[in-house]
Order: sequence, then structure tokens, then C-alpha cells
Amino acid sequence: MQSSENLCMKYWLTNTLPILGALLLSLPLSANAFIYSAEAIEGWVVDADTGKPLDGVVVVAHWQLKGGFEGGNPAGELKILEAVTDKNGRYSFPAWGPKFALMGHLKSESPEILMFKRGYKFQYLNNSWYSGMDTSKSVWNGKTVKVDRFRSSLQAYSDDLWSLTSTLWIAGYTSGDRCAWKAFPNMLRELEELETEFRRGGVVRSTIVSMLRANDSQLKAAGCGSVDDLIKR
Repeated sequence: MQSSENLCMKYWLTNTLPILGALLLSLPLSANAFIYSAEAIEGWVVDADTGKPLDGVVVVAHWQLKGGFEGGNPAGELKILEAVTDKNGRYSFPAWGPKFALMGHLKSESPEILMFKRGYKFQYLNNSWYSGMDTSKSVWNGKTVKVDRFRSSLQAYSDDLWSLTSTLWIAGYTSGDRCAWKAFPNMLRELEELETEFRRGGVVRSTIVSMLRANDSQLKAAGCGSVDDLIKR
């Protein structure tokens, strides 16, 4: 004979839990902040000088969770997507969700969009928060972005890209998932080529590629494999 506790648990699993799940999914995001989704994003990238479409621009979009004691520290990545522009300068990301976040809350500027092509300044785009903002949308959907060529020394180029490296490092390694960097292989390949150019020019500052290599044993221990394996595919 089943105990009363087992009978209660069976009733909960059979009847109450499915109803609760359905109610949570039906609630708007503002009322149920730990369930998120995002609409599709499409955009174009052009050369700022010529206005011509730029192909081969690597575009990474990420939706970061914040948390910690004061609620403002990176607590993980809800989603990371990567695309590369085609001959028309077009890139796109599919819609996703609903997705549950058991800890933290979505960073209000999400999605943050990073764009990079060797020889050009990187672009950092995000949403500007306002009360009642729909976090499932990107203000950059349907927009054309102009990127400038970088016309200075390799050292200055390396300094300018440090912000990109830092953002990728946090999103791809230190914010919770040690293997999240595997979501942007094309960005890693582009930065690997640039880092080779830096070394030839005597520039010693690293990109995220070298930083990941320096943590190779931790990557393998976490089951991520090595960054070299991903780049060479």
C-alpha cells in the first residue's frame, strides 16, 4: 500500500505541476521574468566610406544574465548566436524561446551585438533601456550599420579591440559556461588571423584566442575540447 506522502506526490506530479507549467508559459514576460524569448533579427553592414555592402563581417549577438549580490554582475549567457554577412552585407538571427533562466535576470541592454571584420573598427550595438521595453526585440532589427576602416598603427588597433576581447571573454568563458566560446567559431578564426598579424608587427597584446589557449587544461577538464580544434574545423 502506498503511503499518504507518496499519494500526495503522485497527485502533484500528475495534476498540479502540468497546470502550473501552463500558467507560467501563458504569463507575459513582465509578470514572469525568468522565461524569455526573442524575435528574429535581420540587418545589413556597409563600408562607412563607400556605402558598399561588406561581406565576411562576423556578427555575434548575446543575451546576458545579470545577478550576484547587487544584481549587476554577469551570471551567465541566456543565448549566444553568430552569423556572417553575405555578399549583400546581410546577416540574420533566428527567433528563439521560450527559454527558462533559473538564476539571474536578463541584462536590460540585451541583445548586445558585436560586429567585426579585419581592417575595420569593431561595432558594439545594444538596446537602450526604457520603462516597459520589450526585451524580445532588438532596436537594430531592419537597420543598416556603417563600419569604419581602421587607419592607424597595429598597436592602436590592438588597443581599440581590447573592449571586444573583454566582452567575448566574459560571455564565452567567465560568466558561467566555460564552453560558451564555442558558439562563435568564426569570430575566433577572424581574431586568430589578426593576432598572427599583430605578432608579425611586434604587438604583444593577446586576443581571446590566446587567453583561451592559456586555459587549455581547464577547457578540457570542463569537456569543451581545445580552441585549436574548433578553429581548425
